[in-house]
Amino acid sequence: MKVLIVCQSAYGHVKLMADKIQEGLKDSDIESTISTASETNPEDILNYDALLLGSPVRMGSIGDKMKIFIDKLGQIWLQAKAKNKIGGVFVSSGGYASGIELTQIALFSTLIELGMVMVGFVDDMPGYGKGANQWGPFAQVGADGKSGPSEDCFTACYEYGKRVAWAVEKFA
Repeated sequence: MKVLIVCQSAYGHVKLMADKIQEGLKDSDIESTISTASETNPEDILNYDALLLGSPVRMGSIGDKMKIFIDKLGQIWLQAKAKNKIGGVFVSSGGYASGIELTQIALFSTLIELGMVMVGFVDDMPGYGKGANQWGPFAQVGADGKSGPSEDCFTACYEYGKRVAWAVEKFA
C-alpha cells in the first residue's frame, strides 16, 4: 500500500506537516512519498492507493501551485481514474480566521469530485481543536510565518498519518 503526499510549502510549514504525517504512515507500515505540487505529474497519483493534499492558505483559498496541480487533474476526473482511492487534506495558515476551513473544504471537495473516499479527523484524536478540525490537520503560524506549526499540530499530523494508514489498509 502506498500514499502520495502532494504539497505546496512556501515557508516550509506544510512540508514539516507532511513529514509528520509520513511518520504516522511509516509507523503503520505504509509506504509514502512526499512531492511538491509543482513537480508532481497528475498521472503519478494513479500509482498510489491514497492521495493527500497539503496547501498553504492564500487569501482564504488554496495556494497557487496547488491550484495549478489540481487544474491538471481534468483527464483523471473525466475518466474516473481516481475513483475509490483514499484522500485527505492538511493546511497551514497565519491564523484560524484566515480561511483554514475554506481551504480544507475546497481541497476536500476536489478529491470528492475525483471519486475518492475521504479521511477526516475525529474529535477524540490527539491534536483535535488546536492542531486539527474535522477536515484534517492545520497549522496556525502567525501572519509573518515565524512561529511555525505547534506541537498540537505535529501530534495531529502524526495521528492523521496513522488514520490514513488505517483507511488505506481497510478500503484500498
